[in-house]
Amino acid sequence: MQLAGTELEGSYMRYSIIMIISMLFVNNCASIGKDKIDLENRLKHLSDKYIPDNSLAVNDISLKEENGYLTVNGKTTSRELHDRLSAFSDSLSFRYEVMLLPDPALGDSVHGIINVSVTPMRERTSHTSQMIDQAIMGNSVKIHYETGDWYLCQTHYDYVGWITKSSVYKCQDTYKTYWEQNANYRLKDLSTTIYSEPNRLSIPISNAVLNNRLIIDESVAQWHKVMLPDGRIGFIGKENVELISKGLDTKEHEDLIISNALSMKGVPYLWGGNSSKGNDCSGFTQTVFKTAGIQLPRDARQQAQIGKLVKIENLEKGDLLFFGSGERVTHVAISMGGTDFIHQGSKLEGKVDIHSLDPESPIYNSYRKNTLLFAKRIIALSTD
Repeated sequence: MQLAGTELEGSYMRYSIIMIISMLFVNNCASIGKDKIDLENRLKHLSDKYIPDNSLAVNDISLKEENGYLTVNGKTTSRELHDRLSAFSDSLSFRYEVMLLPDPALGDSVHGIINVSVTPMRERTSHTSQMIDQAIMGNSVKIHYETGDWYLCQTHYDYVGWITKSSVYKCQDTYKTYWEQNANYRLKDLSTTIYSEPNRLSIPISNAVLNNRLIIDESVAQWHKVMLPDGRIGFIGKENVELISKGLDTKEHEDLIISNALSMKGVPYLWGGNSSKGNDCSGFTQTVFKTAGIQLPRDARQQAQIGKLVKIENLEKGDLLFFGSGERVTHVAISMGGTDFIHQGSKLEGKVDIHSLDPESPIYNSYRKNTLLFAKRIIALSTD
């Protein structure tokens, strides 16, 4: 009987220990679950606050639960978001492993200059990933991170995406400054060739497209000797380039924008395109305005946030027309003054073309008329 009592007592003790451990585990899981929900809510709130537009910043942050611990890891370009999350890590008891970009491993070489006529900017590190933008020769980018054959870059208008390393000349701040101060010429044709000698029968060294920036070293007869971002020397026809527009008045801006928009008539639609080889609606307007020295944001919804509202009956050359549904902007066009406008027609029209808001016009576009939201004036503000 004594032995049986001892065994019973031992069984009870083991059962009690198991119950205590189980209760602690359940309580710990409940605590972790509550902390996880709290942290997820805080992460979303802070992300929305400090990075309202994910196309203009890196917000690659995730929350993981492993072996009873919560970990926040990833990368961001927002110092405010990084610092606020770091401050929460003590009070909410989670591991904080978020890198503030640029990656410290890059050292001083966090700048790059696009070294080919035009290159895709992709959503992910794959040539099959969606193209979200294009970058063109002579424009600078900030390099935030590198992996494999790719750089995570941010353009001078803040768009973020992945570009192949072979398309970017990586440099330090001193060379970036030198390039931006001296690359004062732009290509004014939709496309041309840079040759190895002042002779069109010589070997080409690069293609060039509208708005490519170059440094002109000297002139030889009908040729300019030019330097590309990586130091290569070539020759381009004098008729193909011009000084980058600065200090133009409103009338000059209007004429330049309309003439360059017309020169792109027939250029095909390309999702994410932002060059004279192919573009989407906002890529078209950004490219055209760039010819007049005006830098627009990248997307139609971003372009809609700048400028001054104007009445549709008071449209002038170069005003931007915005289309969509409700408050959502989905399309942008350039007014030619009056009722006619020129735009990259997206998948509906397939190319840059001219249409009208006037039902009596032979080029009337009823769909665009019915989805017109408002118009903005950009040029007058850019010349003040």
